[in-house]
Amino acid sequence: MTIAGIRSGGQVTYGHIVGILMSDSLIPRIPGDPGHAETFDFPVIYEVLAGFPFEDLVAIKKDHVNILIQKAKSLQDRGVHLIATDCGLFAPFQSDMADHLQVPFIGSALDMVPFLQRFMPKNHGVGIITGDTRLLTPAHLRASGIEPDTVFLAGMENCSEFKKVVMERSLELDSKAMQKGVVDAALTLAGKPLAAVVLECTNLISFRMDIQTALGIPVFDLVSFIEFYVSGLRLKPFQSGFI
Repeated sequence: MTIAGIRSGGQVTYGHIVGILMSDSLIPRIPGDPGHAETFDFPVIYEVLAGFPFEDLVAIKKDHVNILIQKAKSLQDRGVHLIATDCGLFAPFQSDMADHLQVPFIGSALDMVPFLQRFMPKNHGVGIITGDTRLLTPAHLRASGIEPDTVFLAGMENCSEFKKVVMERSLELDSKAMQKGVVDAALTLAGKPLAAVVLECTNLISFRMDIQTALGIPVFDLVSFIEFYVSGLRLKPFQSGFI
């Protein structure tokens, strides 16, 4: 923090803007994934959610929420301005985090959907591409303020590469095979009256331009959500005076 040229201490490191909570997984991460630091053009730091089961996200169980809170507070204490996660199924934990943190927390790109729905053309909707439509329940959607019958869903459950890497945690990623699977999933939404697509699953963000090309509509995700918030912290001054 700087006031009139005076800088205050109290931390070991400085300058990181966003803290990201990562699942305890060793799967490959490529640029675009929030777990790959080169995804961002600003400093990020990480905490690993060791001991936090993925099953808790699927079943919306809060038995281990203390791990999530503890790791988020660690990032907060290190001076970040925003905390995010690496999985869109954290949406139901949003209120738990808000009760314990002093900085904003983004649990899911799903939270963007009601915002987008407010200014979409009449009779146009938002599509959601998720890792597995069988895991993204109405309860997850409603936790982000989404009525399930107002969105169109597509999933990666038919992509063997996604299943191998993300669900079975293989250490080998065939990015071409994953790219094809993502595009195939996106194309199941073709012909729907869509004005935008939101990627719930962060492992798909690396291929968002392929989705945009396939569907010809805007694509949003956790990274664009984070970038939107950070843009408010890194404003560029306008030229003063009249042109």
